[in-house]
Amino acid sequence: MDDLDILRKDIINSDTFCFYPFLELSTRPNGSVLPCCYFDEQTSIAKLERTSSDNPIENFWNNKKTISIRNDLSQGTPVNGCNICYRDKSASMRERSIKEYINNREYLQLIKDTMDNDGVAIHSPKRLELKPSNLCNLKCFMCNAYDSSQIEKELNELGSKYNGIKLFGGRLHEINVGAKGAWTGPVGEYLLPDMSEYNWAESDEFWQSLTTMLPYIEVLSFAGGEPTVNPIVYKILDHCVKNDYAKNITVFISSNFTNLNKKFFELMPRYKKFELIASIDGVGAVQEYVRFPSNWKAVESNFQKAKEYMQYPNIKIVLNITVNILNIAYIVDLLNWIEDYADIHPYYKEWPYNINLLNYPSELKINWVPDDLKSELIEDIKLYQTNSQILKFFPDLKIKTDLLINELSTKTAPNERIENLKILKHTITVTDTHRKIDYKTAIPFLDQVLSLGLRNTHPG
Repeated sequence: MDDLDILRKDIINSDTFCFYPFLELSTRPNGSVLPCCYFDEQTSIAKLERTSSDNPIENFWNNKKTISIRNDLSQGTPVNGCNICYRDKSASMRERSIKEYINNREYLQLIKDTMDNDGVAIHSPKRLELKPSNLCNLKCFMCNAYDSSQIEKELNELGSKYNGIKLFGGRLHEINVGAKGAWTGPVGEYLLPDMSEYNWAESDEFWQSLTTMLPYIEVLSFAGGEPTVNPIVYKILDHCVKNDYAKNITVFISSNFTNLNKKFFELMPRYKKFELIASIDGVGAVQEYVRFPSNWKAVESNFQKAKEYMQYPNIKIVLNITVNILNIAYIVDLLNWIEDYADIHPYYKEWPYNINLLNYPSELKINWVPDDLKSELIEDIKLYQTNSQILKFFPDLKIKTDLLINELSTKTAPNERIENLKILKHTITVTDTHRKIDYKTAIPFLDQVLSLGLRNTHPG
């Protein structure tokens, strides 16, 4: 047994170790840089150091915070920003990193060299996730102004309409605060920033840094806003093709599938692997409400067209489902829709979907479903597990639906549930009025949740 064998064994037995901080840099639309795309740090929106023309992205690869995270995870010390993975356990991104890289001796050697160097990596990043801006064409209910230009616009509209609104995490929190505008802090102090000013991804300095890193990148990811409407994303993908890097790169692009760019389709076969991720959270009216104002027929049509590209062995089309209190009762409908497409050529060779359990904003967590309604949801999911042909082909995928069952089985304090449902009812009523839609029509289950969950409480 050599040193790498010992390291491999230690990683397998670790409750904290993750490969991503040793391999990846991940950006937010405002230029904040984190060790992975799942790192949960709400303070990054306001306080975390950002990449800029004076602070190139490569500076974050070995800054004090990144080094500290690497050392803590290697030594068994939990990191606060990794709380989502600790919650998700076997279904977490941390576990995914272990399964993906644990038998890669090249990467094990990089880990060993880094730890022998006190957490300072002498290699370049192998994975890069970019969110170049908040440019988007949708106002998904669980999203925020920092990730969607349309939500940013809507919040400013509401700030004028209601003589001021207060935000929390870039989302509506309360109205009529007494001064026109969308305020992130005390009125008069912290007005919602103009995200268009965060143009770090358009700078010559960023492009220079990026082109230096791309020859060594093995995984390139893009998320939103909506990447397919962002010219910077296409510029990067085209650059990799023209410079012959694409054959060594795996690409992940998350898209809302409302309108797909044919230019992306033409580039996909040129890459080592290209995974086009469809952010779809429901069927029909549920999808159109949760990811407003998407059109279900257009989304389904684009999914059909995209799936045809799976005739190329290097292309994968997969659904990424964000499960929250709005769509939890309709998840089985969506999973059955995916089952129908599993029977149609080109066939799925890998997981056809992934499930992410929403962690923020808190009022949208599925935990707040009243206990009286949870048992039926759990039974529906279990029935799907029993009948699913997809799970027969991909049994490891069951951990994702188990994640939902486990979360629904967790008891919550009544006062905490009531507090969150009050916030949800307030924000959803204001938003529906502004958008001229009605959750009671699109998502009748939510009406049950709010009626039962707020029963015997004072109006508010």
